[in-house]
Amino acid sequence: MEASNTSLRRAATHTAVADMASHARAHAIPYALSRRHRTRASAWRCTAARANSALVPSPDVDDVVTTAPPPDDDVVTRRCALVAFVPYEKDSYLHYPEGIDGTRFERAAPSYGEVWEHVARRVAWTDSTLSMEVVSHDASAADMARAAMNADVFVVIGCDDASVAKKIREACAGTPTGVALDSPALAGEDRVCYQPMDGLKAMEAKLIPWSQAARDVRSIDMVKDLFERKNHTDLYFMHLVLASASGIDVAAVDISQDITLGNVWCIGKNCNKQLRACYGNPMCKKSLDCVDACGLNDQVCTYQCIRSYENDEFEKLARCMLHSHNCLGNNAVRPEFPRVSPMQTFRGEPLTHSMAERILQGWFGPKKYSWIAVAGNNDAFDAFPNQYQIWYPGKAKNSFWYNPVFRVNTLDGRTVWRRSDYRCRREDVPGTFTFSFMDNGVTSQEYWRIVDAADDLSWSLYYYSGAAKSAGQAYIGAILATPDGLWPADDQLDRIADSLWRGCGIKIWEMIQVDNSNGEDAPLIPLHEVVLADSLVVIVPGG
Repeated sequence: MEASNTSLRRAATHTAVADMASHARAHAIPYALSRRHRTRASAWRCTAARANSALVPSPDVDDVVTTAPPPDDDVVTRRCALVAFVPYEKDSYLHYPEGIDGTRFERAAPSYGEVWEHVARRVAWTDSTLSMEVVSHDASAADMARAAMNADVFVVIGCDDASVAKKIREACAGTPTGVALDSPALAGEDRVCYQPMDGLKAMEAKLIPWSQAARDVRSIDMVKDLFERKNHTDLYFMHLVLASASGIDVAAVDISQDITLGNVWCIGKNCNKQLRACYGNPMCKKSLDCVDACGLNDQVCTYQCIRSYENDEFEKLARCMLHSHNCLGNNAVRPEFPRVSPMQTFRGEPLTHSMAERILQGWFGPKKYSWIAVAGNNDAFDAFPNQYQIWYPGKAKNSFWYNPVFRVNTLDGRTVWRRSDYRCRREDVPGTFTFSFMDNGVTSQEYWRIVDAADDLSWSLYYYSGAAKSAGQAYIGAILATPDGLWPADDQLDRIADSLWRGCGIKIWEMIQVDNSNGEDAPLIPLHEVVLADSLVVIVPGG
């Protein structure tokens, strides 16, 4: 293979593994600081989610407005105010998990208002310098104008009424960046920093692919693609991409910079052997090309690529570039918010470290696994079919392991089983753990909490937040698990929904149901020697 700078650049941008986007976010920082930053002290708005809970939820789920103080206005601030115009009372395209009887809910789907208000919370949890206000299509022209007065970014959803479009257009006349999605009445309103994303801009982007116009067009195209995927993870990320396009630095998006001479030198000096080996392996090259096609920090897309084309050469290249030498200079940190607390008691007694580990061990012993995931919160990691969870103590003193086994329907039409190997360590508070593992060459650390579990172990609920530091990736998620992979009994669902929302800040419609069919041939073999603790699978007195 030709060892040119071009090849090295491509390889470097491609090796955005473990959900790191391949093409670097192309909004150059000097450009952003000179043209796009706008100091807006009056735009400091946060959305509060207030709830009371017997589960002792995190303080920020109770009141997210306390996440952080405003930045110092004596320096260049990096705030961005978003405003979203939605058909507030209309059913959204998101849906409740199909395994739950739909008659439990007051409506067929969560409303656009509920969905976007929650997106606003998540945006604030992710970056406290971002704020978002949600406005109904039914609002008055004056209310729309007030909401958009200090906005840097507008988002319009589902506008097909000319009179509503007129109000929104007038309200957002001074808003630099925005997009109208599924809104035929606002065709042609997409723009980045007052620059329309029209045919001329697209032509300029094609003629000069390294230009600012090209970067802006790619951002808007990415926003539209994320919207069309119709899932909550990409919907939330879509708003971060728009904020980034407006010119501010958004850590969740800005994880891989344009390749520099330093990056190229690091790769060439330290990883040239691995790079050549990867390009000599068709499966490894498929991995690189697939991740490259995802663009930006597309967690869902890139992780599907990585798991579809898993191979040793790709892992060795990623391990060299990211784990061993951090050639892209990333430094992701685990999400701080929402702060989720573990359950306090189990079977009427204060939760202990030993009891927490036995809850994780679950049904392992009577069965070949601990739990089967019923539903998960993260579309990138928790949506794979047939997720068997295997937790167990090991032979070494204080060792505890987690070996999830799951099925992947690959992008090239195969069905394969994948597994991971986590080392688990107790944290100070019972029911909290740090999991560390290497996934396709990238080391990650995750902070897990047991949020709730039924006394009879008929179900358990976990929340995690993690980061792959050198891959620049940070993420959160939650998993509901049962012994058979089926939804718990109907009389448990209210408690589970309460545990999700009041305990984790997660709506029930954010949980993706797992396909647990065709899992009979799963390779349920622990990767370490097993020394099981006494099982909690017993008949509960009076149960």
